[in-house]
Order: sequence, then C-alpha cells, then structure tokens
Amino acid sequence: MPIDLLVRAGARGAVPLATRRALKVRLRVALRALGRTRSTATLVLTDDAEIRVLNRDFRKHDRATDVLSFHLQELRGTDDPAGDGVQLGDIVISVETARRRAAGKRLRTELERLAVHGLCHLFGHDHKRRAQAQVMFALERRLRRLPPPGAP
Repeated sequence: MPIDLLVRAGARGAVPLATRRALKVRLRVALRALGRTRSTATLVLTDDAEIRVLNRDFRKHDRATDVLSFHLQELRGTDDPAGDGVQLGDIVISVETARRRAAGKRLRTELERLAVHGLCHLFGHDHKRRAQAQVMFALERRLRRLPPPGAP
C-alpha cells in the first residue's frame, strides 16, 4: 500500500522530512484500518498559487483552498468493493493555507488532518449536506485517532 508523495517547488522547504514521513504513515494506517491495504493514493504538497489554479480549473472557485481530492473512480464509501487494490487518486494540500489554518497548532497535525480529510473524499464521502457531513467527519475523527505503527 504505497503512498506516493510529491512535494512541489513552492512547498519544498516548508515541510520537514519527518513530517513528510508522518503523513505517509498516517495515510497507510488509515488504509489499513479501512481494510484497503492493497489500495494506493498520491499525496501532493504544494502552495497557494498552484492549488488556486486547480480549484479554479476543476471546481470553478477562483481562490486557494486547503485540500483538494481527485478520485480516479467514484466510490460509494469505504466499503465499496471497487476501492480495493486500486489507485484511489490524488490528495493535494496547500502547505501555505494549512500553516495559516493551523493557528497555534503544529503544522504536522494540520497536514495530517487534511490528508485524512482528502482520503475520505477519495472514498466518495462529502460534507455538502448535514447527514453526509456527520458520516464523513465521524470517519475522519476515527482515522485520525488511530495510533501510528509501533505506538504503545
């Protein structure tokens, strides 16, 4: 279950190597908990300028955002059998926006939150309607609380 990580030029100096590793581990732990150890995803760390272009071109919102997810196939939740053993898609995070939103918290914590949030979107979850949001945010909280491998 490899998690590919791409750090774009605009974010390269902003994210320490230890944080990059932690992000990959967090996503691998989440996939394991979902029973999707054969599935993969790509995590892209970028800046506000690039994510603004993506947000404008794909969502028609001409502004930077914190995270975007681009699924390779539409899934109906974490139990959808089509999500097993496949490349799920890309999670793109603006490190600049994440840093602003961290507001006193560690950047690593915010980046992990956004990565898990993006993963939930890859599985077809959304938060546009209240009932959908309750399901998605409960899943997100559960996945974020999982201990990393080797933790007591």
